[in-house]
Amino acid sequence: MLDDAAAAPAFEWSYVVLAVLIPAAILVYMLGMSRAKRIGSARNLEPKGRRMPKGSLKSDPQFAGFVGRALQRGVLTPIAGAEAQPIMIRGVITSADGNLGGAPGRECVWRNRSGAPRDAAVAAELVVVADSTGRLTLENLDHAEVIAPEEKAGPRVASYGLYIGDEIEVIGRFKPERFGTDPDPTRLVYGSMGGDGNLYVRVHSRPIAPAAAETAVRAGAEALSSPPSPAQAPPESTE
Repeated sequence: MLDDAAAAPAFEWSYVVLAVLIPAAILVYMLGMSRAKRIGSARNLEPKGRRMPKGSLKSDPQFAGFVGRALQRGVLTPIAGAEAQPIMIRGVITSADGNLGGAPGRECVWRNRSGAPRDAAVAAELVVVADSTGRLTLENLDHAEVIAPEEKAGPRVASYGLYIGDEIEVIGRFKPERFGTDPDPTRLVYGSMGGDGNLYVRVHSRPIAPAAAETAVRAGAEALSSPPSPAQAPPESTE
């Protein structure tokens, strides 16, 4: 009997410890990966502007004073009658030499993160603005001071944007430079603004709220998968 007791193997507590630690380690790893994916997804939605030292774009006190006076007076200059001087115009963004995506006909031409300095903005190089008399081009829009509605992409992600179709007010120095061959004078370009780096842009009206690319795709899919409402359905023929 004594020999049998001596031959019995001792209980290995190390196996119990491993059985507890291994599942715990796997659980911690999975939770960490899940959190990293959520953070990464939120950052991917955030507009990625150029990373430049904060404050590298210094405001021109003289131009800032003119902006204040122009906003107070509210005097608008027709594009076709503008001269080489600081002016304030109001027109609609009609086109650009590039865009940052968006719904067709409502593409984004300027975007910046909410709370970010002007240095972080990204924009098309040339943006065309038209009023009832003619057109002009905006240069250095990525350096402009822009006032636009805030857009929420999540609980912690927000940005501002300018879109084709937005009616905007622009303050800056006009540079006459007429070109174009269209017989309609309202379709000619009469000059540019922002060439000296000073530009103020404010959204005056936005008839249709711009949709993010994923929202537009989702809305299109829903429209295709659901029957038209009575208000949208085509009228029945009485013939």
